Amino acid sequence: QQSMTTLSRVRSSLSFHHHPPPQPLKTTINMAAAMTTEWTRLLAITVESGKDLKNVDWIGQSDPYFKISDFNGKVIGGNDGGDKAKSAVVENDLSPEWMETHIFLVDKQVDRFKIRVKDEGVAGGKEIGTATIMLDTEHQEAKEYPLDTQGTVTIKYKVTDLGDVMP
Repeated sequence: QQSMTTLSRVRSSLSFHHHPPPQPLKTTINMAAAMTTEWTRLLAITVESGKDLKNVDWIGQSDPYFKISDFNGKVIGGNDGGDKAKSAVVENDLSPEWMETHIFLVDKQVDRFKIRVKDEGVAGGKEIGTATIMLDTEHQEAKEYPLDTQGTVTIKYKVTDLGDVMP
C-alpha cells in the first residue's frame, strides 16, 4: 500500500502537463533504492525532437535515435536497468519527433548529462552529434540544445527532490 502511494506521488510530481512517462515507472526506478539516503532526487528527461541533424547515411537519410548517459554522479533508472537510456529509432528522418521521457534516480552531485544522437544501421550506431546538458533546477520549459556537429535537440527536464514526493 505504501509503495502504491509513493508511486502515485512520484508520478504526479513528474507531470509535464501533456506527456507522462511512456514506460511503467517500476521499470525505471527501483523503489527500494529510492528509500536510501544515497538517492536524493528524481530527474525526468523528455527528449522531444531533433532538427536539421547531420546525415551520416550513405543511402537515404539517417535513422536517428538518442542515448542519455555520462552523468557526473551516481544514477539508476535508465531503460537499460542502469545509468543509460536509449530511445526508439525514427527511420529516414533528419528532424525526428521522439517525445520520450526517461526517469532516473540521481544523487545530489549530478548536475549534467550527455545526449548522443546516433544513426541506426551502422555497427554500434554511427554518431550524428552530441550535446552536454548542464542541469538548472529551475528549468521547466523545452529548450533547443545545439549538437557538436550540426542540428539541435529539444529537451526539457524536471529535477524533483525525493523529500518532496516521499513520505
